[in-house]
Amino acid sequence: MNNPDFTRLVEETFTETKQLLKVKGGEYAAEQDRLANFNRGALLTGMPRLSVAFVYLSKHYDAISREVQDRAAGITREKSESFEGRIHDLINYCLLLKAIIREDDSAFDDKEV
Repeated sequence: MNNPDFTRLVEETFTETKQLLKVKGGEYAAEQDRLANFNRGALLTGMPRLSVAFVYLSKHYDAISREVQDRAAGITREKSESFEGRIHDLINYCLLLKAIIREDDSAFDDKEV
């Protein structure tokens, strides 16, 4: 892939993932707290919200892994989401994981002062 095509791919991906974050954020999180669904998941499971987010992220990683293995083996199967859609989800979960880490680290830093 040449550099201009790759630059377009990156820009398309950022546009698509930002739109996906907006839409899914409205479905899963409150307007005041973008991480509300992870907080609810933590309450439901007793797990730290970082672990909850990692479990959600892992689902998409697993689906991507399965697709890579299928493609290598020449297997095709019906899917609920496109391969690119799974990649977009994984990118977004990495961002959400980063938000949790930043918020947790900020709270920890505030306690140290």
